[in-house]
Amino acid sequence: MSGKDPKKFDPARAHVLDAPERERYLPTDVIVALLGLQGDETVVDYGAGTGRITIPVAHLLRDGGRVVAVDSSDEMLGHLRMRLGADTNVVAVHVPANAVPLPDGDADRVLAVNLLHEVRGEGAIDEMRRLVADDGFVLVIDWERGRARDFGPPDDLLYDAAEAIAALADAGLRAVPARVELPFHFALVATPTE
Repeated sequence: MSGKDPKKFDPARAHVLDAPERERYLPTDVIVALLGLQGDETVVDYGAGTGRITIPVAHLLRDGGRVVAVDSSDEMLGHLRMRLGADTNVVAVHVPANAVPLPDGDADRVLAVNLLHEVRGEGAIDEMRRLVADDGFVLVIDWERGRARDFGPPDDLLYDAAEAIAALADAGLRAVPARVELPFHFALVATPTE
């Protein structure tokens, strides 16, 4: 037995996250546009990995805006740190136990791409809810169980959109489908209900 959690992405495969063909089915510009940024927001990229989405989001932020890139893998954050320039509004934070060192409601946006299936039962959704401001939202994009494909995580690890909506509701987030069609993923915008 390898000791690796089968739900978790293997950092040894980090190059896959930045592969150009991913743009075909999970376009960065579409994801970033769904955040509806004005430029001064605090965005938490939950499960930031190599920073494929983190860095384009950071480029849209002005003074006062920042991205807090969190990941449970320090190795993955190492890839992100190598990509960041010296002058950046990105803070990379290793969070091994889903406890982000920010105050309640500090994030205008929380972004979780291809993460929900990895954190099932770990309290991460509750942490995302804690982080998001009452007038903010959580954008969840993940592989959807049942969609025909020959790559990505196994279906038995995944949610379908209805199950994801229910899991978000259990944490105090009302989720609705985002206005986007993706071939292998669902996209949800979740706002605080409490």
